[in-house]
Amino acid sequence: MRWYLIKTWAGREEALAEELKNVLPYGLYHECFTIYHERIWRKQQRSIVHTELLFPGCVFLTCEEGAEYLNIIKRNYLAAERDKYTNPAIFPLMQEDAKFLEAISGKDHLVRLSYVDKDEQGRICRLSEPLKLCQGQIKRIQYKKRFAMVHHRLWGENLVMVLGIVLKEDTGPMFLTKDVGKDVECRENDLEETGVAF
Repeated sequence: MRWYLIKTWAGREEALAEELKNVLPYGLYHECFTIYHERIWRKQQRSIVHTELLFPGCVFLTCEEGAEYLNIIKRNYLAAERDKYTNPAIFPLMQEDAKFLEAISGKDHLVRLSYVDKDEQGRICRLSEPLKLCQGQIKRIQYKKRFAMVHHRLWGENLVMVLGIVLKEDTGPMFLTKDVGKDVECRENDLEETGVAF
C-alpha cells in the first residue's frame, strides 16, 4: 500500500479529506485521513485528555502502488480544489515514513499518550510506546505540560512533533478523558484502553 501526503491550508484538513472521499472513484484508494494525537490539559488539578491534529495542513491517502493511481488522484484533487489552488501539492511518501506513521498512530490514525515514569532524581526509568519508538529523538520533556518534543525527519523535512505523555499522578478519579464534549472518569487500570502500557 502506498502512502501519499496532500498539503492544504491549516484548518482545512478534515474538509479536504471529506471532499476527496466524495470525488475519488470507488476502489481507487484505501483510506483518506488526518492523523491526530492525544494531549493532556491540566485544569483545576485535573488531567483532561483531548485530541489535536499532529500535522496541521496535512491529509494522508493510501492506495495501491502505481503511477496511474497518482494521475487519477491528481485529476480528482484538482477538480475538488479548482477554486482554491492552481497546482496540486501531492507527494508520495517514502516507505520508512509510512511505516513510522503507521507504527506511532496505528489503524485508527491516533497517536496515543505515552506513559513516562521518573525515578527520585527525575530521570526517565520507564517509557511506553508510541514515544518509545522515538526514544533517540526526544529533545525535551515538559512534565508539567505533559508533552515530549521529538525531532524526526519526515517527507524530507526536519519536523518537531509534540507528543502527549501521562504520568503516574494522572491516574485515579482526577484523570478524565474528553469524549465528544463530555468528561469520563479514568482509573489506573483503564490506562491500557487509552494506549498507555505500564
